[in-house]
Amino acid sequence: MGTKRIVSVGLAVLLLLSLAALFFSVSTSPHLMIVEWSIEHSGSRITLYQISSEDNSNITDVFKLLPFHWYATAEYYINPKNKYGFSTDAVVSAITAAVNTWDSQTSAAVFSYKGTTSRSAGKRDGYNVIDWGPYRAGVIAVTYIWYVGDMIIETDTRMNTYYKWSLSGEAKKMDVQNIMTHEFGHWCGLDDLYDAECYWLTMYGYADYGETYKRTLGLGDILGLKCIYGE
Repeated sequence: MGTKRIVSVGLAVLLLLSLAALFFSVSTSPHLMIVEWSIEHSGSRITLYQISSEDNSNITDVFKLLPFHWYATAEYYINPKNKYGFSTDAVVSAITAAVNTWDSQTSAAVFSYKGTTSRSAGKRDGYNVIDWGPYRAGVIAVTYIWYVGDMIIETDTRMNTYYKWSLSGEAKKMDVQNIMTHEFGHWCGLDDLYDAECYWLTMYGYADYGETYKRTLGLGDILGLKCIYGE
């Protein structure tokens, strides 16, 4: 084989290796999905219509999965800083109660609380963080999901300080445990539901002031969780 041909073949091999490396790096780089939990607006008033007065969450078996979920235990941190006068212990208690609502329905170790932090949500820094912070009007809370393929590698949630918050289901305020139970459903890999029959499920896509019923999972919520993580 001539010298020129050897050089040409060598260059071709190097090019193929370079392209393969580029493809691998692109295909495995994390993507970001932002899940915003919105409320319906009419001017400056929030208008949510109760679709059914009968709680049918124990018989409604509907759920919808996101295209990814955690394959390892999601270790999470809470930034308890707030402008509502809540103590750190009270914030941690409400948020861990929301987590345990999901964890109690499967033998898998989906979540693990690691402590408080001063870190902020919405930044990919290797920490799964829940905090309060500013966000646009119309969104109660936002969950950031970084994923590769069908595997979540980091998740944060921010509760929007545009709204007032409560730990006890007060009127004209968003309830922390209620909202965070829904948000942790996204961490689990569940998507929002909008059909009328799903109104009473935790993963229903709208919420209202003073609402607390999403603190408790419905049949569809539980079936979705077990579809991913087993019994």
